[in-house]
Amino acid sequence: MMNKPSEISMKSIDPELVSSKREPTHNNNNNNNKPQFRPATDDTKPLLQDPILRSDPVEKEEAVLRLPPFPPISS
Repeated sequence: MMNKPSEISMKSIDPELVSSKREPTHNNNNNNNKPQFRPATDDTKPLLQDPILRSDPVEKEEAVLRLPPFPPISS
């Protein structure tokens, strides 16, 4: 009978590896070298601006004052 690939024989595992404890690898000096955490700025949406307010004042006046000619009102 064939074993499944996911089955591991207990005989093949080294008992030293199983029983050994890992020593911590981090060092307190490494924490001082890290830059301070800063969240990234949100660049997903452009800032909304009024096109008339951000334009040149002269262009703004022309945009407001230039109206199409209206037909005369006959009474």
